[in-house]
Amino acid sequence: MDRKELYSSLNFVAREVTQFVNEHGDEVELETVQYSDHYRAVATICQEEEPFKDFYAEGIGALSEKEAVSQALEELYRQAYYIN
Repeated sequence: MDRKELYSSLNFVAREVTQFVNEHGDEVELETVQYSDHYRAVATICQEEEPFKDFYAEGIGALSEKEAVSQALEELYRQAYYIN
């Protein structure tokens, strides 16, 4: 099953993908998906030049998109920059 078929089978309400450069100069891709009963966010850093970086994190928010995004970005930054 490809990604498009997977998303269409999950009955999501809305989906958005954004890209931005963070304060460390890395490009972050953030995908947020709204379902009928929760939000899910996936954040990635994938650099194809030196220094090579490849990090992935997810967050789930029962009540808000902001909760899911915060969880995903906190975990992503923890992995990428060793933040406790």
